[in-house]
Amino acid sequence: MVEPIKLLTRKALMPGSSPAFDKIEDFAERGMARHNPLLMHNYGRNIYEKGEKIGYALDVRICGYRGLPINQILALGFEVDGQWIPDECKEIWFADRKFSYSDIGTDRFDNDYFWKYTDYLRVFFAIPGGIPQGVYRVKYGLALQDHYSSVAYCEKDVTIV
Repeated sequence: MVEPIKLLTRKALMPGSSPAFDKIEDFAERGMARHNPLLMHNYGRNIYEKGEKIGYALDVRICGYRGLPINQILALGFEVDGQWIPDECKEIWFADRKFSYSDIGTDRFDNDYFWKYTDYLRVFFAIPGGIPQGVYRVKYGLALQDHYSSVAYCEKDVTIV
């Protein structure tokens, strides 16, 4: 009897060695972490729907010199003026579509979405009322699955309009 084709689930090569990535220090204090101020745009923007602020967005880039499928994202962490942004508030906006952050790395997210090195990825934070306009200290951490430059972070002042 021929066995049916089994779907393979992609997992990190060494999942036990990965931190929880539940605070920005998990990104910044890794031995091979790379700090790069070019990973994040100098500005962000409030997003409006029917005249009301529904949240705000920041544009970020990938570390390394090549792109990769968005499904390779293991963790995206953000801290704005010392406030950690919970994963439940995050959405990925890519190719004119909106995706829940929790869909990344699952079979609900298409592997065909490729994040090119030079492209910015818009991350939306669904926080009712958005954020007041001004300059904020933003820390951004990115962890990738099974990638040669697996962890990077950026800390800089960002103007929110």
